[in-house]
Amino acid sequence: MEALRVARYIINKCIELEKPISNLPLQKIIYFVHIGFLKKTGKQLITDKDFEAWQWGPVIRDVYHEYRIFGSNALSIPEEDSNLDLDKSEKEIVDKIIDESTELPPWELVKRSHNPQGAWIKVYKEGSKNIIPSELIEEEAEALENE
Repeated sequence: MEALRVARYIINKCIELEKPISNLPLQKIIYFVHIGFLKKTGKQLITDKDFEAWQWGPVIRDVYHEYRIFGSNALSIPEEDSNLDLDKSEKEIVDKIIDESTELPPWELVKRSHNPQGAWIKVYKEGSKNIIPSELIEEEAEALENE
C-alpha cells in the first residue's frame, strides 16, 4: 500500500478522534502502524516506500516532505484519497494502534521508536538518513510478538 495513503488515513483518523497531530508524531505513528500490522498479519502494510533512520526515529521521506510545510503545527485539514483497502479485522488493527499512539506525547513516541532492540537503533548514524532494511523491521515485529 502507498505510504502517503496510509499517512492520509492516520491524519483523518486523528482528526476524527479530535487529536490532530503534527508531522513528527505522524512519522512515528505510521511506523508503529506498519510494524504492528506486520506483527499481527505477517504482511507489510507499506510497500511502496522505505523507512529511513533519521535523528528523531523512523521516517518515510516522501511523507515528511508532503507535510513539512506545516512545521510543528497540527495537521488538522482532512485529507482526500485516504481509504485503506483492508478487511475489517486489518482496519481494526490499524485503528487500535492509531488510537493508542495518540494517547502519548510526541517525545514519548520518539523514545519508543528508539527501541534499544529495534530496527532504527541498528541503522541510525548521526548525520545520515540510512534506509532501514525491511528484514530489520520484520525482526523488530517478531521480537514484539514475544513480549
